[in-house]
Amino acid sequence: MPKDLTPQKIFYMLLRHVKLIFLVAALVTLFVYGYSSFFITPVYSASSLILIQSYNEDANTNTKSTNPYQASNAGRVAVSDIQQSASLASSCVILFENMPEMTALMSGATVSFEQVEESNFIKINSSSSNPQVAANVANQLADQAPKCFADMYGKGKGKVNKIKGATAPSSPSSPNVNQNTLYGLGIGFILGVLLAFMLEIIDTTLKPGDDLTKMYNIPVFAEIVDFEKAG
Repeated sequence: MPKDLTPQKIFYMLLRHVKLIFLVAALVTLFVYGYSSFFITPVYSASSLILIQSYNEDANTNTKSTNPYQASNAGRVAVSDIQQSASLASSCVILFENMPEMTALMSGATVSFEQVEESNFIKINSSSSNPQVAANVANQLADQAPKCFADMYGKGKGKVNKIKGATAPSSPSSPNVNQNTLYGLGIGFILGVLLAFMLEIIDTTLKPGDDLTKMYNIPVFAEIVDFEKAG
């Protein structure tokens, strides 16, 4: 392989091995497509949504609030409570992930609790090889969350509402066969190019395009013609 590589020489080198490059790319692409389609177990994902509301309510006090805003919004979330509700939701994520009543419902699925953009919404994500199981687990956890919240904080701290239920997905979330196939195509081309370079490196024969004067710094006095190839 010539030491003084130029873009033009690299181009012609790749051109000489273009069939090999496309063959390697096709084989790798087919392998990745087949592996993703037939050997990887598809995983289905479903999610439900709950809302955490934080407030302080003294059930033993019969005195009415002198603030009309507080009196009309007793037991509800005021604007000033949103930040407190978000902080409570962050704590509930850890709580729900570790409470025995919640973990007992996670059988057959992989579950995660996610606070939505630091708000007082919590998204319950459930993944399983069975789409119906994924949806059922997400819904059961959302239904169990209010009871777990009440057992932990009591009724005067706030409440949990189920905002959105989960439905069984019609298509798997992974593997992404199309995306994996594109990755396989890119990797195949890279491997093909690397293989072409390797073949050029181990190839010590002189080709018609090689310039002996530049390679060895010696003059060329004559060439022996291959009469068989020349006809």
